Amino acid sequence: MPSTHKAILVVDDNRDAADSLAMLLELGGHQVTAVYSAPDALKRAPELKPAVILMDIGLPQIDGCEVARRMRGMPELEGVRLVALTGHGRDEDRERTRDAGFDHHLVKPVDLDELERTVAD
Repeated sequence: MPSTHKAILVVDDNRDAADSLAMLLELGGHQVTAVYSAPDALKRAPELKPAVILMDIGLPQIDGCEVARRMRGMPELEGVRLVALTGHGRDEDRERTRDAGFDHHLVKPVDLDELERTVAD
């Protein structure tokens, strides 16, 4: 993991996946909070002001792309790096996440080296 530790918010409705990802990032020295729903992400992100948000785009209630659009409108989250986590990696999927305001698009299962580089950037 990078020498610069970051505050990271992990958003995934799959608790096991969110908690496992959070644990891996914590082992690298990052301060990680996991939430399991879009409403919780929208509530907690402005409070936590993380440097990076890793978000599943297949969330129930409000999909991750809509959550990203809403987050981009929050002054408290200016400068946050939004990273989409998804099982879809086609060009049109990447375009959709980019249009929603994501900075990066990672395909599940996430390659740990790629995740480390994305968080460190």
